[in-house]
Amino acid sequence: MYKLLIVDDERNIRLGIRAMISREFPESFTFMLASNGEEALTLLKNEQIDIMFTDIKMPTMDGIALVQEIQKLDRKPEVVMISGYDDFEYAKEAIKYRVKDYLLKPINRDELKNTVNQVLNELITDKQNQFDFDEYTSNQLNYIFLNPKISEDEIEAIAVKLPIAPFGDGYYIGALTCLKSDAEDQASWVKGILTNYCNEPPQNILCFHDKDGNVVMITTEDSVFTELINHLPLRNVSIGVSGKENSIRKIKTAYEQAIFSLKSHFILPGRSMIWYEEVSKHFIGDVQPPPIDELKKISNMIGTNRDQEIRIHLLEVLNIDVISAYGLKYMEALHDAINRIILDEAFKRLGEESIEILKRYDKVGDIYHFERFYDYVYELENLILLLHEYSKQLKLVYSEQKYMEKAIKYIHENYNKDLNLAVVSNYVSLNYSYFSHMFKVYTGQNFVDYL
Repeated sequence: MYKLLIVDDERNIRLGIRAMISREFPESFTFMLASNGEEALTLLKNEQIDIMFTDIKMPTMDGIALVQEIQKLDRKPEVVMISGYDDFEYAKEAIKYRVKDYLLKPINRDELKNTVNQVLNELITDKQNQFDFDEYTSNQLNYIFLNPKISEDEIEAIAVKLPIAPFGDGYYIGALTCLKSDAEDQASWVKGILTNYCNEPPQNILCFHDKDGNVVMITTEDSVFTELINHLPLRNVSIGVSGKENSIRKIKTAYEQAIFSLKSHFILPGRSMIWYEEVSKHFIGDVQPPPIDELKKISNMIGTNRDQEIRIHLLEVLNIDVISAYGLKYMEALHDAINRIILDEAFKRLGEESIEILKRYDKVGDIYHFERFYDYVYELENLILLLHEYSKQLKLVYSEQKYMEKAIKYIHENYNKDLNLAVVSNYVSLNYSYFSHMFKVYTGQNFVDYL
């Protein structure tokens, strides 16, 4: 909502203007009233007023004097002058101070509506332009963010040519992601939220999207992120915020901190916003090595009859309390080790016959295909157990083939002796009935006919 100040020494006129605007623009404005210029100036110094309607002829500072004083303020409202005198001299003086319109009393409802519409549209456009970022600037910043070898001197050389503020008092970078699939739409959506709800935006705020579709915000005020999260209509939104940086040379570092904080949502579920200070020790500290021996145990158990042990060991390795204590880089190292030691080794043994397994393998291969840690754990467990069952089946097939080949060879070498089904099944150490069934499946004949 916008704040609208009505200044007039006649109470009924103040209330009448408020009533007409309220009826035409319900729930668009918060109204404030003043009876003279001095009262209005006090309000203007203490409140962020967006639009001001003021009478010209008033005791204790008239409208022209009030507009003159407004020019000294950092944040100036849009001004509409009101007068009962059709005096061109007043109009000329008002125009000099870029007053938006000049209405005569008694105020016409349609003229008032048109004036408010015009000023409101200009306000919305101005606020949106405040966040507009040309494509060149966005591309240059993304070049800085993506270049792994760029030096701080190079960053400064690029940044000083861009229309971005020096951020003398320091700045923060925030990275936001949500379920919006189109990155451009997502950036526009965030801009709309900022426009509608940040009634006191910082002097400089930049909003664009990076190569991964995250919305990147650069601002001097960290309160912007809290304000944004309070007004986002979706729950499944995540924001990561960097630490405070003072030099534009550190803008790449601040971006990396914001992205690291954003990605940390994966192991810190249930959080809407993560500040870099909360996870900084995992960003700059040593990484705990993953439990390689435990992963090798799981790999060696695949295809055996140790189903329950596989589950137990896997859940121990993927203990969220341990992982969140060690941080995101540990989770990434653990994920790489799981891929290398368990999944890749299983595929080397099994080949690529199963389309279903391959699809799951492609998804589990990147933890950032998942929004939540537990979604990843569920899918990984299912894939490992699927590989486990598939390995057991193949082992059984290969084992049966080995038994049959051994039996056939024995028959060919001893057919002139007193052979029967019991002798051969005993030779290959298989159950009599099971061997009889498998022999017919394998050769297409029963034992006596084949012999």
